[in-house]
Amino acid sequence: MNSQQNSSFLSTINRGFEERDISSRAQKLGIGYVNLTTFPPNIDILKLIPEESARKAEIFPLDRSGKIFRLAVVDPEKEETKTFLRQLSDEGKKPELYLCSRDGFLEAMKAYSSEQLHKKTIQRRADIQEQEEKVFSQTIEAVAKLEKKLPDMHAESALSEIEVAAVASGASDVHFQPYEKGSSLRFRIDGILHDVLRMDRETAQKITNRVKYEAGMRSNITDIPQDGHRTFLINKRKIDLRISTLPTPFGESVVMRILDATQGIKSFQELGFSSYVREKLLSALHEKSGLILVTGPTGSGKTTTLYSMLAELNSESKKLVTLEDPIEYQLEGVSQSQVDEGKDYDFENGLQALLRHDPDVILVGEIRSFKTAKLASEASLTGHTVLSSLHTSSAVGALSRLRNLGLENFNIAPTLNAVFAQRLIRKICPHCRTKVAAPSDQRLTKSIKNIARLFPEITVPKELSQAQGCEKCSHTGYSGRIAICEAFLMTDEIRKMILNGAQDLEILEYIRSHDDFLTLFEDGLVRVLRGETTLEELYRVAH
Repeated sequence: MNSQQNSSFLSTINRGFEERDISSRAQKLGIGYVNLTTFPPNIDILKLIPEESARKAEIFPLDRSGKIFRLAVVDPEKEETKTFLRQLSDEGKKPELYLCSRDGFLEAMKAYSSEQLHKKTIQRRADIQEQEEKVFSQTIEAVAKLEKKLPDMHAESALSEIEVAAVASGASDVHFQPYEKGSSLRFRIDGILHDVLRMDRETAQKITNRVKYEAGMRSNITDIPQDGHRTFLINKRKIDLRISTLPTPFGESVVMRILDATQGIKSFQELGFSSYVREKLLSALHEKSGLILVTGPTGSGKTTTLYSMLAELNSESKKLVTLEDPIEYQLEGVSQSQVDEGKDYDFENGLQALLRHDPDVILVGEIRSFKTAKLASEASLTGHTVLSSLHTSSAVGALSRLRNLGLENFNIAPTLNAVFAQRLIRKICPHCRTKVAAPSDQRLTKSIKNIARLFPEITVPKELSQAQGCEKCSHTGYSGRIAICEAFLMTDEIRKMILNGAQDLEILEYIRSHDDFLTLFEDGLVRVLRGETTLEELYRVAH
């Protein structure tokens, strides 16, 4: 350890002793304690007290709740401090004091000098271009340049820069992933994670604390998972962040899911569904009642498809009610409710409540338990159209999943109308794609024969499209995503098979021989043969 490292180490030790002394003193005085060296300041709260007044009275604003002002103070007995507190009281405000160290106070006061930088970031949010006009690699390169600046930046400004870059690049998720010596920042774009930058542990902790503070989480709790959310505006677009933390040996892992509430609801064609899948979707939705399931893993676009179904069913003659976690899009004419398990409002008791609101159509965000599955089944049996999602790898696999949750065959057979299993697959960049010789593969030949039943024009090709990469697609070879899907509608014969205890494989064989059915892989292969994506991408998503 060199002399500079030794000095830094001793300074950290001494500061720790000082904070413990201040904490003990706060207990004796009967007031709270706050460690301002780790507390994430809120720049919006800083505006309530001018910097000059705060510095003179050695008071730092923490939070405000109605008339209550939460303030950190270095010395409650200091004359300037008492004068300032009397002024607040005269204005009808109620100061709530927390003792802090002088070093902590001086560290926190740096936030005032960051306010101008914060204003610039807010302006960047207002000036941001639509993501379609951005090349995400340029955005990532810009945020990567922050790597050297992050340790000296105020946490709120650093987080704002990261959020702006994430939205500009079209990221669906932002990951702060800790490891032994620091943390990685990663963006998920078109379903693929991209490393953006790395930061030291102290900087990562500072930004994590800011994330938790803004999401309404408890910053002092680090050993259990927490969930939170917050919203902000970018270019008049309302952006929702759903935030989750997870404790690890090297610190808290943080994931922020980005939900753009202004994107609007897309049609089935805009989502990329094949014509024969669209016909099945419309056929199922036009039934007067029954359960319709959309299945797939997290991030496969299930919620977006469910919203498109709601939009198709939405009319003045029907009452539509939803139970969601979270509400991702606001739909005019639809009564939407968000579960809150912290308040004992989950899918189960929420579904029981909304059934008393005389709905025609019910959307339950996800079926996770036997009770929710049973209630959804009973609701569909009593004249309601019920839409929901389920985590399964295939359409027919939904039958086993419902059985595993506890539903009996006599519950499933009369209520289930249709199942749609989907994935999102990246589209090949039209600006740089090339052609390569098609591989000689008997499995592909067999799949193409199955496809030809629905698409007679498709034959075994000599060449297939291949991703190359250019500036337009940020050298990934792909741009945007579309849905691939396998779907089946219930028939009397399938209902009989379910009642008789037929297993998934037997039912799948029957559907393949009696229905216009393509597997996820085969539906994706149609996109490959039409030059919309690549065989490599199809194997990655639906092998």
